[in-house]
Amino acid sequence: MHTIRLLSDLLINQIAAGEVVQRPASVVKELLDNAIDAASKNIKIIIKDAGKQLIQVIDDGIGMGEEDARMCFEKHATSKIASTDDLFKIQTMGFRGEAMASIAAVAQVEMETRLHEAPIGVFIAIEGSKIKKQEAIATTPGTKVSVKNLFYNVPARRNFLKSNPVEFKHILEEVQHAALARTDIGWRLYHNDVEIYKLSPEKLSHRIVHLFGESYKKQLIPCKETTNIVAIEGYIGKPEQAKKTRGEQFLFVNQRFIKSPFLNHAIKNAYERLLPTDGFPFYAMYLTIDPQWVDINVHPTKTEIKFQDEKALYAIVQAAIKKSLATHHVVDSLDFEQDTNFSLLRFTHPIQLNNSPSHSEKERHYVQFKGARATPSFTSSKEAWQSLFTDQRDNSATLPPGLDQMGDPLQHQHGAGTAVQLYTSYIIVQVQSGALLVDQQAAHERVLYDKFMDHFQNKSGASQQLLMPEHLAVNPGDYMILLENKATLHALGFIIDPFGESTIIIHGCPAELSHHAPKQLLEGLVEQLKWNNSNHTLEASEAFIRALAKKASIAHGTKLNGIEIDALLAQLFSSSNTMYTPDGRKICVMLSKDSLATLLK
Repeated sequence: MHTIRLLSDLLINQIAAGEVVQRPASVVKELLDNAIDAASKNIKIIIKDAGKQLIQVIDDGIGMGEEDARMCFEKHATSKIASTDDLFKIQTMGFRGEAMASIAAVAQVEMETRLHEAPIGVFIAIEGSKIKKQEAIATTPGTKVSVKNLFYNVPARRNFLKSNPVEFKHILEEVQHAALARTDIGWRLYHNDVEIYKLSPEKLSHRIVHLFGESYKKQLIPCKETTNIVAIEGYIGKPEQAKKTRGEQFLFVNQRFIKSPFLNHAIKNAYERLLPTDGFPFYAMYLTIDPQWVDINVHPTKTEIKFQDEKALYAIVQAAIKKSLATHHVVDSLDFEQDTNFSLLRFTHPIQLNNSPSHSEKERHYVQFKGARATPSFTSSKEAWQSLFTDQRDNSATLPPGLDQMGDPLQHQHGAGTAVQLYTSYIIVQVQSGALLVDQQAAHERVLYDKFMDHFQNKSGASQQLLMPEHLAVNPGDYMILLENKATLHALGFIIDPFGESTIIIHGCPAELSHHAPKQLLEGLVEQLKWNNSNHTLEASEAFIRALAKKASIAHGTKLNGIEIDALLAQLFSSSNTMYTPDGRKICVMLSKDSLATLLK
């Protein structure tokens, strides 16, 4: 009996599709590559159900005749390479000759195409690699490809697709890459009959603003350098606009979007001390290099390439960025101690205790501190701490593991001391067995997380109506995130509505955060959400609540008065987890008397 057999054409194509067609965005990328290579001047993309139901790409390129239209669905069929030498001087986008065959193996595909000089065009319908229909039709010059019901015959692959917002985000990224690579082409993108982009041929700076928003007008720094190895041109972002996510970083080699960790490292290193440790600057950099010096045929998606002389390229790119920053007077004296994503209005209002206590309850908590601060008596200060934490202990306060054994301010009347703020970032309080060191930003993040989670679960988020509604212009990706999660935002206290193209109108924000700027809060919330949920491991509501708590928490470097410190500690020891933030960062550390004594020996 023979155990080795030849695979069928359908199975061969489906295996190839596993490499080339990973999700709807993969189909979009391959179709856009073909449309660009066809010398198109205008390209329209129509998406339905995040590409699961329909992906349609319409171009006005050169089109195809009947024979080419049929041949493009055959495996390893291409017009772009003819010999081995061609592999090392590729300048086209699509070239493998697997894309159309792979797509046709896992979807229902229809294609209409016509040469400009031909009187009529051709229509082809194909399913599961089998041609169902072919006929002559009247159609406009160019090509229209419709990919329907992706993975209809491979249900296991379809089940692995993510939610519509996630899949459409990937499609949006592919369109952004193509639109940035070819600013001389007009682009239109529709999702579920809603126009997302309408871009005319324009210069790069205008394309960046139209893709990502008006705010980019103020942060773009031009960068240009020419050597005998590579020509570099593009824009970089100002350091103060750095974000927590590296999503808005674009590298192009010979007009092809690529991913290159070593070039990313060169650019970030060029900023040196200008960035926070976890900040990523915006850039759209274009490298023009001899095709023989690069190998782009190293990965099925053609986004990873190899360079012949990586060390020289690294040095040139880094030097070009440094020169651009220096030319535009960006120096390392900028203050980046504060995370640019978390910077908000000055924390000028006392932190409100959970459950909005009445005036009399507030007086009960704080009257002893008013008296304690009126006199320098250390004893009265200790009594005030004991009284405050005794009240909180009655509310089932959660203590850090081991705190009972080490001594804590909730239990020892004669060991507690007044809390002191260090470096406007940390709070230290004396206890009987040592000292408790608290990170104020992490503590406030935990307190806010518990509060917002309670609001969400009980649908009790109070909203502060704005006297004058504010308009927030965002890029289409962020616009989709906000609208998709409108119900979650409403439960937390945000009242928003769509207002024209890629603009949100804000009617209200959470009452607890009414002293924050609503526009900054929402912008930071979306940015933090993208960072928190980059691996798509959290539910949308959980990610939003975490993001809001992080964004609204008091930043390091914020000076707190005595009442604010007292209130923050009281809330922390009544929270669901005194030791860790929602994303697992440590909030407080117990320094025992023995460890303190050891330090001084």
